[in-house]
Amino acid sequence: MKNILPILLISVFLAHPTWAASPKVGDAAPDFSLNSIQGQSYTLSALKGKVVLIGMFHICVPCMNQAMEFEKVRNALGEDKLVILGINASGDSKQAVQDYLAGFPKPLHFPYLLDPDQTVHKAYVQRDMPTVLIIDSKGTIRARSPSVGADQLIPYLKKLL
Repeated sequence: MKNILPILLISVFLAHPTWAASPKVGDAAPDFSLNSIQGQSYTLSALKGKVVLIGMFHICVPCMNQAMEFEKVRNALGEDKLVILGINASGDSKQAVQDYLAGFPKPLHFPYLLDPDQTVHKAYVQRDMPTVLIIDSKGTIRARSPSVGADQLIPYLKKLL
């Protein structure tokens, strides 16, 4: 009986759709198409050939701090081969996101996308706030992490560019 319990727990864990469906490092990044707060459309598959740094954000202070770190990355690396996207993955309204962004210490210079149906949240199974994703030029997830400082992101991204 002792030996059955660990096997049962492992099989329940692996069979649960949330854990089973979560894309991992090395997997192809699930495609998405979202609009920015300015109304411009962004589709992940259209960005192949560039490295994409994504922040899956909610309306919270840790997410604001991560967005400010992304701004440092943008200032250091430019936008030639790197695309930075912030995504409100919690389905907040456009007005709520605009009000939130208005409270930032400095304006952001990268697109901030709205995900009213939480399609990205569901496709990527977001567990951490914020979630940082790095997708290489071929569309493969190269990194997935909670908050990461610009001092760590910049050297890693330079290797991919």
